[in-house]
Amino acid sequence: MEKQIKKSRKAVHNYSFEDQTVNLNGYVATCTKTGNAKRFYHSYLANMIEKKFNNNFALFEDTYVSREGKAGNSQKRKLETVEQRISKLYNKISELKAVRDELQAVTAS
Repeated sequence: MEKQIKKSRKAVHNYSFEDQTVNLNGYVATCTKTGNAKRFYHSYLANMIEKKFNNNFALFEDTYVSREGKAGNSQKRKLETVEQRISKLYNKISELKAVRDELQAVTAS
């Protein structure tokens, strides 16, 4: 009886992008900001590359930032919006003070 070599049963999911064809089954993406590895389901990853990275796999590999990496950006945005609200309120206060001064000048005369 001769031994038979088992064939690999791992599925192959080749996707063609603008710049190359890649097997996305089991592909591990690396965040460019944090360096953490992230796994995606092959069809989700293919759709994300097509929609957000202009169907360019090399662009995806060079610029992918995970949600964890984007968390620092949200803190910056929150800080900017709070500063904008503060400056708007200061402007409103100075307008109200000007109106108050006018009314006091009118009532004093």
